[in-house]
Amino acid sequence: MSTFYSMKKTVIKITGLSALFIFLMLISEPAYSQAQDEESNYPVWTPAGFLQMHFSANDQEDIPAAFSVHRARMGLKGKVSDKISVNMVVGATEPPNNSPALVNAFADFSLNQYFNIRAGQFFVPFGVEGPEPITINPAIERSYTSRQMNPFRMFRDIGIMGYGNYSFMNYSLAVMNGNGANVAENLNPKDVIGKVDFEIFDDFIAGLSSHIGTYETNNLERRSRQRWGIHGEYDGSPFFARGEMMIREDEISPEVDAQSSGGYLLGGYEINNNWETIGRIEYFDSDFNARDYQGVTLGLNYFPANNTNLSVNGMAFSQGDNNEINFALFVQLQFVL
Repeated sequence: MSTFYSMKKTVIKITGLSALFIFLMLISEPAYSQAQDEESNYPVWTPAGFLQMHFSANDQEDIPAAFSVHRARMGLKGKVSDKISVNMVVGATEPPNNSPALVNAFADFSLNQYFNIRAGQFFVPFGVEGPEPITINPAIERSYTSRQMNPFRMFRDIGIMGYGNYSFMNYSLAVMNGNGANVAENLNPKDVIGKVDFEIFDDFIAGLSSHIGTYETNNLERRSRQRWGIHGEYDGSPFFARGEMMIREDEISPEVDAQSSGGYLLGGYEINNNWETIGRIEYFDSDFNARDYQGVTLGLNYFPANNTNLSVNGMAFSQGDNNEINFALFVQLQFVL
């Protein structure tokens, strides 16, 4: 289950951010709010974060079954004025190597229904699973296709984005560095990434995503890359479903391009307020055969409280250029602030 990341020098230090969060907590009241004057209740802060604890097992002898803290994040979110809100979150433990990292650091400027601005480090607006918090994904992890198609760590990058909605249409358009979270920019021009959603009928949306940009090779050469995607999501009850199909093309050299394509379909059924079942089928096809993938996931989610859930996912999959089928089991206990 590898993820394709751009490995470059980290430039944002967690120590400074931790000091910032401590300062914000000290200037806040116990309820994380403080009145600046008699006519204003700003700034208003609330804690933000979550904890995911995992147990994983599989049929591969060289990978032992293990308990782990998969993700552990903590920070603050809130409003500093009627039009400006801020989100700052640090991860103490982040996959794939359990290292600490800055997760969110952005401000939203709410202008009107049709146009708003977000600036900082935030989710890249591509697809359904990519810009969605992992805590509300029906499966324990995003699909293999979503992870392989995404070139950015934590699905985030640094830049500026305009977003809004017009009647039955929502849009997001971002200009970003293109290097991923916590990485300085070395290239021009910037990446342009956007998505548009259309409400086809009640509880069902369909949309398009695109990403056009560049990346830096190991020998510091600049190459082009692009992604395109279509998606749909039905958020009904008791049935719900979502699906995506994506194409990615990376320039390897002036004469050679590497192409990848893939998709998934996920469906679920709400048994009652506490239990739901899910199923997902997915595939990924790449010019790099070692990354080819076909898989099926079956899962059960239990919600004992609004901020807690226990999930079990069983997977059968084949990877690479052989037809060997592997099996894996994942169990996750999640607490969300």
